[in-house]
Amino acid sequence: MSKVFATLLASTSAATLLALSSNAMAAPDTGPISTLGILGSYNDFKLEGGSKSDKEHLGEGGVFYNFGNKMTAESGLIYQAGIEAKFGKKNDNKLKEGQADLDLGWRAALDARNFVDVLVGGGYTWTRYEPDTGDYDMKLTNKSPFAKAALGYNHQFDDVTMRVELGARHTINGRARLKVDDVGSDTVDLKNRTNPYAEVNFLMNQNGSLPVMAGVYYTHTEYKLDEDTPVADNTKLKRDEYGFKVGLAF
Repeated sequence: MSKVFATLLASTSAATLLALSSNAMAAPDTGPISTLGILGSYNDFKLEGGSKSDKEHLGEGGVFYNFGNKMTAESGLIYQAGIEAKFGKKNDNKLKEGQADLDLGWRAALDARNFVDVLVGGGYTWTRYEPDTGDYDMKLTNKSPFAKAALGYNHQFDDVTMRVELGARHTINGRARLKVDDVGSDTVDLKNRTNPYAEVNFLMNQNGSLPVMAGVYYTHTEYKLDEDTPVADNTKLKRDEYGFKVGLAF
């Protein structure tokens, strides 16, 4: 009987250690990660100025890099720094832009798999839009620092983390330079605007050797000059952007 008991105890202990080891391996890493990848987007533009209004659709491609624990942390302080660059061209319409931002926030656990957080942050964006107006060549260059606030929700599956984020970026003291061939150019202030955004991201194969991040996003942005000039002529640019990101996490 003692030999049987000893054998069962040894087997049970081995099974328990194996299960604990397996669970430990399955536990997601909560430390910061780097993500490097590509992005693409589809843009709807509406340019209004004077008595004219032009609409255009334009695709973009680019690269991005993020570092932080916004996708991985379970509770406490969260943060993420990121940069991205994009370029698009359709016929004679061109779009070039870059953005850098920093997020800081606090996360609370609802239960073992669900987490909510509040974020604040800031950054800087640069955009140059060259529309095909037909009658004249135009370049509209915008430079804007911004403040940011958002709410986030993370859900942990067995080997995937899903994140939903809803927020807004508020431009502060932006500047715009509008250049029109054969007319002239002006550099003026941009009106401060609050631009909403939404994104859904997935960190997949989280416990594997090659984690992958993929997601989609939407942003609405308006650019309005803070004063009227003969060149600007009450120019306003509205933009709806629908995009995706895919990258490797390491």
